Amino acid sequence: MKFLSKLAQIFAKGLQLVGVFAPVLTQVLPQSAGTVQTVSKDLTEVFSAVVDAEQVGVALSLKGPDKLKAAIPAVSDIILQSAALANHKIANPDLYNQGVQKVADGAADIVNSLHTDGIEVTNKQA
Repeated sequence: MKFLSKLAQIFAKGLQLVGVFAPVLTQVLPQSAGTVQTVSKDLTEVFSAVVDAEQVGVALSLKGPDKLKAAIPAVSDIILQSAALANHKIANPDLYNQGVQKVADGAADIVNSLHTDGIEVTNKQA
């Protein structure tokens, strides 16, 4: 079972996820620790946006391509706010949007590649 499919089952049962994408990279490297932490934070936010889109998709009974479309605005916001795009303007919005879609789609593939044993849940009513 794919990771996002497992999440869909959890959402359908009304359970809450606990720390699905807590920052796992806390490696300290001389002269680049801030960069490592920033990249880890940005990736974690992208993965979380994909999971959020999955949750919305489950609630609205959306198919995969529509879940991807739901993730794209949040992923775009994360990318636009990233240090990588600081002080840059988008010259070709169509190309930018294609890239964002690829990032969101790639993030969904990465999340789906994960083993479902790492998912922690808790009952919302508890």
